[in-house]
Amino acid sequence: MNRSQIEKLFNSRQYSELLTELDPDGSSHLNDTIKLRCLRALGDREPAVENAARLLSDLNSNSTPYKLSDLERGEQLRFIALVFSEFGKAKDACDIMQQLCKKESSTPALHREYAYALSNDDQFDKAEEQLIAAIAGEPNNANSHTQLARIYCRTGRVQLGYNSYTRAATLEPENPTYLQRLVYWSNYLERTTQRSNYQLSQLWASKAFPKNQAGSNTWRTANPDKELKVGFVSSDFSAHPVSFFITPLLRGLAKDKSIKVAGYSNTKNPDHITDKIQNLCDIWRDSSHKTDKELAAQIGADQIDILIDLNGHTSGNRLAVFSKLVSPLQMSWLGYPSTTGLKSIGYRITDDIADPEDSSEQNTSNSPDRFFSEKIIRMPNGFLCYEPHEKAPKIAASDNHGVIRFGSFNNLAKVSSRTIDAWAQTLHAVPNSTLYIKRQQLIHKNARDHIIHEFQKRGIEENRLILKTSKAKIEQHLNEYNHIDIALDTLPYNGTTTTLEALWMGVPVITLAGNSHVSRVSASILSRLNLSGLACKSIHDFAAKAKELSENPKTLTELRKALRQTMKKSALMNEKQFAEEFSSLLRKQWQEWCTERNIEDGLQSPNTLLGAAK
Repeated sequence: MNRSQIEKLFNSRQYSELLTELDPDGSSHLNDTIKLRCLRALGDREPAVENAARLLSDLNSNSTPYKLSDLERGEQLRFIALVFSEFGKAKDACDIMQQLCKKESSTPALHREYAYALSNDDQFDKAEEQLIAAIAGEPNNANSHTQLARIYCRTGRVQLGYNSYTRAATLEPENPTYLQRLVYWSNYLERTTQRSNYQLSQLWASKAFPKNQAGSNTWRTANPDKELKVGFVSSDFSAHPVSFFITPLLRGLAKDKSIKVAGYSNTKNPDHITDKIQNLCDIWRDSSHKTDKELAAQIGADQIDILIDLNGHTSGNRLAVFSKLVSPLQMSWLGYPSTTGLKSIGYRITDDIADPEDSSEQNTSNSPDRFFSEKIIRMPNGFLCYEPHEKAPKIAASDNHGVIRFGSFNNLAKVSSRTIDAWAQTLHAVPNSTLYIKRQQLIHKNARDHIIHEFQKRGIEENRLILKTSKAKIEQHLNEYNHIDIALDTLPYNGTTTTLEALWMGVPVITLAGNSHVSRVSASILSRLNLSGLACKSIHDFAAKAKELSENPKTLTELRKALRQTMKKSALMNEKQFAEEFSSLLRKQWQEWCTERNIEDGLQSPNTLLGAAK
């Protein structure tokens, strides 16, 4: 095959087919390069790294069985670096790209690829410098703006990141990938409303899946009482916050003889938690290397009745599969705080505090539900069931020596301008108090400088901030809560796992409840513990509540001693009750689907037919 034929196959994503067409014994610049590109595109980690390492060794020793021009050599080195960047050898990728950038400092693409390697090696500050250089040389490259946006967002500068994503989407308006990033990150913005997020998700869906189906193309026997096959799709079946919520549900459903559970794992790096989740499923499919078409076919072959998405617009999602409506009923739960924008996902599972209903009649002009493409279904005792980490340490008595220690271990992306307004006002309200912020991103100087500068603008000096970063084990991370008296939530995007972690470690959480799911999750959690008084309505109330708690050491001590036991007895940790309510919710929606399907097809239900036969 010539280069034109190869590129045609590659651009149509026929990577496996292309590999079979290559001469297995042949050795040429083109052969080696395209093999590396295909292995990378397929995500075949071991063979990709092995081939890249072999090729690098040949290049370094000038022992390739073919002659290379400087251009061809540079091309191979760039693809080697991309493989190393993506498959755990980012430092080696950085070394390669640094040398290439020295030779060709005026080439924007090299700065961009060097930045990619640096980002994957957790060197965000240097990556930011390289991307600024790449954009200066090539201002209309959407990829550069997207990479810079990612760094801004991950280091707590979400508005800057959103602006960069907007620039990328403007440069390539027909590319749904950039629109999807805007959909996702809009949840973090202070001015985003459920309406604007819905409109953005609708725009994304129209670009990504213009033939998005509204009606089922899959037939199942419309028997309301059949054993239900329920599939869960996620890229986070691993040591990820999702595991703290999916595990107790699956354990509870395992005792339900009317349901059979299937897990579709798009997890790239499985671990012992993956094994734990797999053991709770009746059917387990590793979908991480399946194309959307292959996964859709697999789900169809498994005859799944209800398919539940746990990703939404987060990375690793399989919304393309859901767009095909591969199961009669499709739902969204847990992993994403807003609408997916897909008509093919019929339902979204939540509760009446995280997503309050303003009207007694859904989908009226007065109901917030109208800004979801899914029908909202609310669980009676909360949409979450929590399983704390088994290695959580004991709660230590407070040792603050009279100095109140506020704290937050939330993702820096959630630390918005309003969050800092609330935290700064709280520190002003409680003189001599400190604020402990712990997050891995604080290893980056730009992230630390941003936080310090924002507090200084609000009259809070650096000496009142404790900024820490660590890659400690989970039990060490949880033990850090013993150095906090009161946790301060983020807004508009609340903590979820971090809120529950704090409470489990005896630390009360003060939140500001807003008007959308992202800003009401902590309020939902606190309500299950009869702590709704900690969910405030304004920044003034937020600071006042923090001051009130700070001046009542007896209340803080009592909470510290009682919270863990209170959680154990609450709906938040009643996996039996939660599984029963979840199962009942699924059965109800299935029965409604069966009734509608039978009416559409002019059929009576199986039970009615059996009764007539008697």
